[in-house]
Amino acid sequence: MKVLHTIRDTPSNPKGLCCLSVNNDNSFLVYPGSSITGEVQIFDVTTLNAVSTINAHDSPLAAMAFNSSATKLATASSKGTVIRIFSVPDGQKLFEFR
Repeated sequence: MKVLHTIRDTPSNPKGLCCLSVNNDNSFLVYPGSSITGEVQIFDVTTLNAVSTINAHDSPLAAMAFNSSATKLATASSKGTVIRIFSVPDGQKLFEFR
């Protein structure tokens, strides 16, 4: 196996938080963009390009999950008081649950 691409300048991520979509038509990888805030980076694994950044929470991320079609992303912060749902890949906030 050979390395196809390296994502550089990622923040500290001691828990290894990331999420890879399981949909062949929407192949995305999401990972924290900051260790201080809940920023999410969306990366297209088919084209090997960064797609967008979502400022999801004020606190660091604790969890992320795609829906089965990888058109929506759920996020939660370390505070654990709010779950937000965003459209993928544009990052528009769709729902917020408290």
